[in-house]
Amino acid sequence: MYNFAVQAYSTYKGLFGWLSWPSYISNVFLRPILLVLMYSILGRFALDPARAQMFAIGITGYAMAFILMGGITQSYAGEREGRTLAFIYVSQVNRHVNFLSRAILHYPNALLSFIATVITAWLVVGLDFSAVNWAGFVSAVLITAASITAFAQFSGIFSIVFREWFNTNALANGVLFALSGVIIPISIFPTFVQEIARSIPMTNGLSVIRATFIGAPFSEVSGSILREALTGIGYYTIASFGFVLFERVVKQKGTLDLE
Repeated sequence: MYNFAVQAYSTYKGLFGWLSWPSYISNVFLRPILLVLMYSILGRFALDPARAQMFAIGITGYAMAFILMGGITQSYAGEREGRTLAFIYVSQVNRHVNFLSRAILHYPNALLSFIATVITAWLVVGLDFSAVNWAGFVSAVLITAASITAFAQFSGIFSIVFREWFNTNALANGVLFALSGVIIPISIFPTFVQEIARSIPMTNGLSVIRATFIGAPFSEVSGSILREALTGIGYYTIASFGFVLFERVVKQKGTLDLE
């Protein structure tokens, strides 16, 4: 447990490029607050209060995705660029423990962003919390954040392979924003696109967050939250084995630092 804690702390502090007060505050708090302001105000004045609430809750979910995707994917690319990944590959460290430790301290950042955006939406568009099913709502938020974390780990593998993180992060964030129902309801897409959308993280979880916010009982949304959890487990499993597989390819071909 001590070694795991050391790995988690070291990778987070050494590889998280936004770990300075100006960058941390702007990316964890200010950027998501501006997003929720923009879309909730759009909903209020361009459509109606109910749509403003839908937009606002959607952006609270996307705020979690933004900080997780950016923070985790950049750390993988940064480790390869900094030539420290090779030291992992020649060590006896447990690869799966090391893999898990890379994301563990990013998870709380997502929850902080979620809380900041919810408070902002409450102040700006007057979110009504009177009907919230708190047990279901909180469970959905925690599971959705974990599922996005797993997807960010999956994305991080590609940032190692491509030796950069910005384009990988932009593509992953674009997919989540377009297909998870943040702004555009997935019901308007063709059936096959809807199935694709439900196979990415946040889609099912965000629908539960919205439903429990207006009082839906857990029995009505249990299937969706279970699917969100299984989605996260699936991406984490693929990413974990991908991390190990990439090491094997690197050792066979000697291509870790090949320009």
